[in-house]
Amino acid sequence: MMKFVKSFRHAADGIRSAASTERNFRIELVLAAGAFALSWVLPLSVTERAMVFLTIGIILALELLNTAFEQLTDMLSPQFHEKVKTIKDLAAGAVLLSSFSAVLVGLVIFAPHLVALFS
Repeated sequence: MMKFVKSFRHAADGIRSAASTERNFRIELVLAAGAFALSWVLPLSVTERAMVFLTIGIILALELLNTAFEQLTDMLSPQFHEKVKTIKDLAAGAVLLSSFSAVLVGLVIFAPHLVALFS
């Protein structure tokens, strides 16, 4: 059981580390908090709310993976290397694509409720 608890502590340490050192992760946390709050303020269905939560989790998890790739590649190859650049670009591209997808999910879910609220 202690091993299980330790694994949660290590995971929390990783999240805290990213939150304190990674600007993009902090921005995504703020946007996630806004989407989370909006999902409780607006009359979303259970499915819509679940999609918002899932989208938030995917974006934050991908950003953590991107950060891990960057730190790992920097450690293994401190000097510039074209393959390392490609690896970093691929990981960043995954975050970018998922972020575009998250914006679309947000528009599809939130826009009709916001239009109804303000009209």
